Amino acid sequence: MGSERSGLPAYQQARRQRIVEAASAMLEGQEYERIAIREVAERAGVALGTLYRYFSSKEHLYAAVMLDWAEPFREAGRQDGAERPPQERIRRRLHLTIRAFEKYPNFHALESVMQGTSDANAAQLFAEFNDRNMAAYRAELAGLGDELAADISAVLTAVMARELMAFILGWKPIGDVYRLVDRAVDLVFSPLPVEPGTGRA
Repeated sequence: MGSERSGLPAYQQARRQRIVEAASAMLEGQEYERIAIREVAERAGVALGTLYRYFSSKEHLYAAVMLDWAEPFREAGRQDGAERPPQERIRRRLHLTIRAFEKYPNFHALESVMQGTSDANAAQLFAEFNDRNMAAYRAELAGLGDELAADISAVLTAVMARELMAFILGWKPIGDVYRLVDRAVDLVFSPLPVEPGTGRA
């Protein structure tokens, strides 16, 4: 659950996790910018100074939230489907991700904050978040080769991220996100139709 926890005694791991869970619960109901770090400490039942012993900044704390929040979704994708073709495995995982951000849009907006963080601790945890997520996508494409699996994962998640942002900004309905991500999967795994007699796609 993250290298930062591994060196802590059990009681400190539990306290740190309580802070992360309190911060996560607050993000479910309000935007990141509106959350006060003091309110997170109060909700977790710790002093503000105690919170800062574990997290160097609000961004550091919420990078830990992102890492913790995504773990159940990564695990859910591993439960079945090994016998399915790779395009259906990756499609299923993309759908799981879209559903998660549809239900908790504030977490997707938080990703943009994390991408611009200047806190080295937050950046390290957010890099771990990205690495774990991309590894989960690549695992769905096992058998295609490491480089091809990485490239396909990068292309499809880029399409998904763009369409999710359009949904969160109110530019598109969620149905369009699923439709365009599905189209991207189909385009990656299927040859383009050729116009008869032209040889052109």
